[in-house]
Amino acid sequence: MKSSWDAYLERQLKKPQVQKAFEEEERVLNIGIALAKQRKRKGLTQEQVARQMGTSAPQVSRTERKPERANVQTLMRYADAVGMMLHVNLVGKH
Repeated sequence: MKSSWDAYLERQLKKPQVQKAFEEEERVLNIGIALAKQRKRKGLTQEQVARQMGTSAPQVSRTERKPERANVQTLMRYADAVGMMLHVNLVGKH
């Protein structure tokens, strides 16, 4: 049985504008999730990543939680600190 939230979300996602906004937000959040997962896989704390990046642990936390607010250079430095490479791929719309 679906919860009332699941039913509400399902109804909302049938609206094209809501679906588009949801998909955009999901893509952005996945950046922060990927960085945090890799940091944890490497056994690193936010403080350790911050030292490698030359920033603070709160800034690392903000980058994980709200990657859309980080600039590309910050995302590149974070990715490098956890053994990743930031790759941006621009593609044409369908």
